[in-house]
Amino acid sequence: MPDVDIICIQCKAEFLFTEKQQEMFYQRNMMAPQRCPQCRSKKAAKRPDAPSKYEIVCDHCGKRDSVPFQPKVGRSVLCKECHEATRSRARA
Repeated sequence: MPDVDIICIQCKAEFLFTEKQQEMFYQRNMMAPQRCPQCRSKKAAKRPDAPSKYEIVCDHCGKRDSVPFQPKVGRSVLCKECHEATRSRARA
């Protein structure tokens, strides 16, 4: 199966449906996506059962971000980029 370019039905942007993604969708007996990843995540966030997002200010770089958990008082909280950088350093 070669990679396929699909036009998003919502924003009309073209996105790539890779061979690996096609295999995963096929194994799960799912239809090919009609929306790009950005529109899919926006749609999922609007669902009534979607997890809450909490606005934070990163303790490392000061950037504003949102996290899917309520930060606890006295514990540091990081933005996505700083969290990923910390994880990659821990693995090395």
